[in-house]
Amino acid sequence: MSHHHLQGGCACGRNQYMIIVPENIPEEAAQVYFDSGRDHRRSIGAPLSAWLRVPLAWYQSNTRSYYPDESHNSIRRTFTPLHAPHSQRNFCGFCGTPLTYWTELPPEEADFMSVSVGSLRGDDQRLLEDLNLLPDDVDDEVLDAQAAITRNNPPLPASMVSPATDIPNLSRIYKYGTVGGIPWFEEMIEGSRLGRLMRNRRGVGRSDDQSTTIQWEITEWQEGPTEELEMDTDPSTGNGAAKRKRDQATGEGLSPQ
Repeated sequence: MSHHHLQGGCACGRNQYMIIVPENIPEEAAQVYFDSGRDHRRSIGAPLSAWLRVPLAWYQSNTRSYYPDESHNSIRRTFTPLHAPHSQRNFCGFCGTPLTYWTELPPEEADFMSVSVGSLRGDDQRLLEDLNLLPDDVDDEVLDAQAAITRNNPPLPASMVSPATDIPNLSRIYKYGTVGGIPWFEEMIEGSRLGRLMRNRRGVGRSDDQSTTIQWEITEWQEGPTEELEMDTDPSTGNGAAKRKRDQATGEGLSPQ
């Protein structure tokens, strides 16, 4: 029987793990889920966390010390909250990367381990979609609409190098979209406020002699068509202007004095 190996670890490399996924995954044996509960928010330090829930038998981990005084217990730390003694959170004792979450409430969950998706390697994060481990409660009509948008608007190239015209011997590198992002996650938030916030363009330019470096970032956003401007009342005179449309603020539609 062939297996897929998902690998990950902490930022400093002291904690490493492997998830051995069988070829034919039993139904509901493993799945990615998102959680915005208070405990996860505080432990991860983010309003939304992503986890890969797998059977304990699939999960293998090890630690690697960089100095003689580093022990296994100091590298792989375990935290048990006072208000939730039935749960454990494992993280790196040096870089602080959240690694896993385990709970025995309800009892059937004791046979599973939740691994933070962010601690997986980049290629293995993108592999989760191919392994059918993503939530399947996405509306098909939404997916069809997104596919149509993609066909009508082909994605821009990931990077492009062009010679500079204003500064001699300067090469520019343009990057479109979210650099190093996860495609399936970007598709899930496409069209949402979060998706619009994540759309940006980044670039860096550097001269041949390494003496000049230019960096920039452009973020796209949308404004509502009915957005209005409001003028505050001057407390000294008591006079003030009422709300004005944006075109009026630029001088259109104003009568001459």
